[in-house]
Amino acid sequence: MRNFVYLLMVICFISLNNSLYAQKAEKGPIVSIKGYKNANNKKIAKNPIKAEKILDLPNIALYRVYSTSGMTVSQGTNAGGGAIYGNVDVSDTFWYCKRPGEDIAFIVSWTFNTQVNKNNIFRKNAAEYFKDYPELSQKIKNKDYKYDDLLEVVQLYNDWKSGK
Repeated sequence: MRNFVYLLMVICFISLNNSLYAQKAEKGPIVSIKGYKNANNKKIAKNPIKAEKILDLPNIALYRVYSTSGMTVSQGTNAGGGAIYGNVDVSDTFWYCKRPGEDIAFIVSWTFNTQVNKNNIFRKNAAEYFKDYPELSQKIKNKDYKYDDLLEVVQLYNDWKSGK
């Protein structure tokens, strides 16, 4: 029973919506970008990455890559002796930024539906990427901005680069 309750809690937590949910109805143009293949931004993907262009600003572009994936899990047995199965959505959403003159798009955030703290990777990667704007980088580190503030962060960065 305890396992069933745990599984139910995980499924309920996963189903919460946020403002950056990857399956929004409106879609941007799909483009090919050269980018890193994992959130450590160490290894460059061999093949071009198909990404949705979310923002195309003068000083920065924001892209989203969504990959659908699922997993079937078994949580013990029920009173009748049969196994309890459930499907868990383990889809990934990668958020890339690229400034003019950069060859490789940088992963500033990566979320997946079963992730408990979606801010960990955002805080580390976005603070690093935006370090040329020290105030913004520090606000990200200080938790003033979270992963679901990414559109605002990119806009702020663009405005700062534009001298606004």
